[in-house]
Amino acid sequence: DGSQKTRVYTLEVIGIVYVYPFVVGATLEATSWDNIAAVSKFGQAPNYWKVGDKKNITVNGVTYAAQIIGFDHDTLTTADGGRTKAGITFQLVDCLKTTYSMNGSNTNVNGWRGSTMRTSTMATLLNQLSSDLKSVLKFVNKVTSKGNNQSGLETTSDKLFLLSEIEVFGATQYSYAGEGKQYEYYTAGNSTIKKVNGSAHNWWERSPRSGVTDGFCSVDANGAGANGASNSNGVSFGFCV
Repeated sequence: DGSQKTRVYTLEVIGIVYVYPFVVGATLEATSWDNIAAVSKFGQAPNYWKVGDKKNITVNGVTYAAQIIGFDHDTLTTADGGRTKAGITFQLVDCLKTTYSMNGSNTNVNGWRGSTMRTSTMATLLNQLSSDLKSVLKFVNKVTSKGNNQSGLETTSDKLFLLSEIEVFGATQYSYAGEGKQYEYYTAGNSTIKKVNGSAHNWWERSPRSGVTDGFCSVDANGAGANGASNSNGVSFGFCV
């Protein structure tokens, strides 16, 4: 009916030609996750979609819009067919309907790696995703300062993650340097304001706040901010396909 187009990608390895067909819908929303993953794997995503394009996902049965915030930005934990970068990074357009704290008390001592947000909340949310999306998510390496007022960096391997301050704003105001680079969506000057249940709301970043041992960075109506780790803020997670 003209709404889908079948593309064929060929790869030659030592004289053997492998053929990979995938079907691209008229829009990102109209393309299945397995086909998005195939396009991404072969580095073709920018030929079909652009930063800011949206596709709906479901979390615990609730529908949210996710949008592309970058191509070939995040490093895969394990190389995939010779590729070292995840083809597409997505982030929720707005926040989940429920707000969450980073930790049960005001501490950033264990950083992003040991935070309740990462070890419990993200793990729960991952299990609440639809199976078609969950099956194509990639583990990527996220670099974050260690917390406890330490500037040293550590790397975690994550399927769902919060963005760092520099990944959103392209600069460090409340965080230590080295936590990645700004995503293309935000480099283009798009708004950092996100909503919870229709109203603008602070949302968390994974960056421990520099100079203190009790807070993490966040985004508020005025831009970069920070809150005590036990505060309840919006969650707009990222993921890679």
